[in-house]
Amino acid sequence: MHVKSARRTHLIREPMDPALNLEARRLFVSAALTTHAARSLGGRLPADGEARDLLVLARRLGAGTTPIRQRYRLRFEPPYPGLTAGPEAVGGGSRIVLACRAFDHEQRPLGVAFTTLIPGRLPQVSVAPAGAGIPENWRPVADEF
Repeated sequence: MHVKSARRTHLIREPMDPALNLEARRLFVSAALTTHAARSLGGRLPADGEARDLLVLARRLGAGTTPIRQRYRLRFEPPYPGLTAGPEAVGGGSRIVLACRAFDHEQRPLGVAFTTLIPGRLPQVSVAPAGAGIPENWRPVADEF
């Protein structure tokens, strides 16, 4: 909304709808973590990678997240990239999906960060609403699979 005074026009910002604001923050964190994952893993994953290679790559994702956590005032539980069922065979190839919960600086749930690594593709991170489930049988990525 614009309000005119004697010589100037002032832009009055109306508060953003809280649900829309939360969705915008989830999209922003998704983009930041996707960029981090792509940089950490050197861009597109090797197309000839095997399932065990995905686990090695996934374990590298946690390194270097301190600037993201500090800049955007986030906390991940468990620490990013989180939990996984391990590498999976899908459609003649393989993938690994990881998940962790994200919280803001006031410890309010932001969402669940899902990271997907597929050979031949760029890493992808999406932050689902906080109510998204993480299967109970998923284990820390550092575990043996």
